[in-house]
Amino acid sequence: MERSRKEGSVDVRRMSRILVLMAVTIAILVSVAAAPAAATTIISHKTIRDAVIPAGTHDRIYDHVTFVGGGIDRAVLSLSKACHDITFRDCTIASGLWNGITINDRGGDIYDITFVRCRILSQQRMGLECTSRPTSSTTGYHGIRVLQCVFAPQGSEAISFDGGPGCVNNVVDHTTIRGAGINPALPYGSGFECNGVSRFRFTNNKVYACRQALLNLQMHSVIDCGWVFTGNHLDATVHVQKVPMEPLAQVVSGEGICGGVFRDNVVTSDRPGGGVAWFGDCHGMDWRSTSWHDARGGLYVRPYQQNGSSRNRF
Repeated sequence: MERSRKEGSVDVRRMSRILVLMAVTIAILVSVAAAPAAATTIISHKTIRDAVIPAGTHDRIYDHVTFVGGGIDRAVLSLSKACHDITFRDCTIASGLWNGITINDRGGDIYDITFVRCRILSQQRMGLECTSRPTSSTTGYHGIRVLQCVFAPQGSEAISFDGGPGCVNNVVDHTTIRGAGINPALPYGSGFECNGVSRFRFTNNKVYACRQALLNLQMHSVIDCGWVFTGNHLDATVHVQKVPMEPLAQVVSGEGICGGVFRDNVVTSDRPGGGVAWFGDCHGMDWRSTSWHDARGGLYVRPYQQNGSSRNRF
């Protein structure tokens, strides 16, 4: 009988310790969950001239802000120093003498930057240029998102993402590019450029007639690019700008691409431009269920492959 009481007392003490430990654990978890997130600064309904995002900026929202200014070698809006978690929401990038938006990354120190429902007016050069130098296979800008934006016809390319394979997980979605290449003094006149970066998503966008290709795609690497280009309407019959398409410009121009999913797009070429697509040294791309159109018919509606291109599915 005495032994039974002792065993019962031990069990009670053991259970009490367990309950105390559980209570402490729950208190810690509640404390962590209740800890305040990083404070977000909101800048709203202002006009900002010659905007340069300061180094270290993070957790900031620009809401209904109009960006103006720039110069012959300076963008209207510049991000060239380490920053992250910045959103530009319902903003306007006024016309400037160079780029509308410049992002110059060094070693992956610019990331998680979002442009949503922004209007980028015509620039002398590019609407948005995003670069990473030096190029790297392991580091680079990431999480740059362009969502539901509208780009007026630009002097050079409307949007350019340029860097090494370390630039990953960037997105352009539900965005309209109304033209590009309206400044004949500049050599590049494509609507959208994707050059050297990997794991890029270009989805549900509309691109209209440009001076050169609507899509300028280059990878120059034997690794799988990891790109997803789906649900896009690339329509060279829609002429918003007065500068016409060059006679040899294809709607899609691809070089050195390996892999990638390019399904469920609608590609339409038109005079005075060339055909629907040209691919050089491209391998293993999947374009199945993409439709190709041109009222002229014939070779204009067939993707043209050169320079050893192989294993591509159309």
